[in-house]
Amino acid sequence: MLRPMRLAPLALAILALPSLALAPACRRQEAPPPPPPPAAPVSIWGDADSAEVAAQLVDSAARDAWTSQFRDRNGRAATIAVGEIADRSGQAVPVDGLAKAIVAALSSSGGDKLAAGAESSDYVLGGVIAASKGTTAEGAAATYFAIDLTLAERASGDKTWHFAVERPIADR
Repeated sequence: MLRPMRLAPLALAILALPSLALAPACRRQEAPPPPPPPAAPVSIWGDADSAEVAAQLVDSAARDAWTSQFRDRNGRAATIAVGEIADRSGQAVPVDGLAKAIVAALSSSGGDKLAAGAESSDYVLGGVIAASKGTTAEGAAATYFAIDLTLAERASGDKTWHFAVERPIADR
């Protein structure tokens, strides 16, 4: 009778050892971290393009009759806030950079007719940037950006002024 009792711990050890060896493999493994977000696409539209379009827009608006009429009626420059500018070009135009360039151009060269505004502005500027592929006069590949912006009165939503320009940018 002593013999079967001595075999019990040995049998238990023989059965338990493999299960102890497999235990670490059965442990839950942490999920791998998610992949990093994709890199921002590189745009052929640069800061200089934004600055040139903004200067052109402010110059064109300041020469238009509505700015003088506003100043004469109200005794001050019209304030403009930049609203939504949608990039439908497929070329990753940095519209935030364009909006900042427009605000900077309004602040520096709006003169006595135009000024940068915020939520309490008189007008809101918004619109769309589209693009098409083509060639320059020299035959080089180029992307043509069509900038189509509208100035609307904040209070009524009535469209006051329209700015449309096509800008060729050689593919870089």
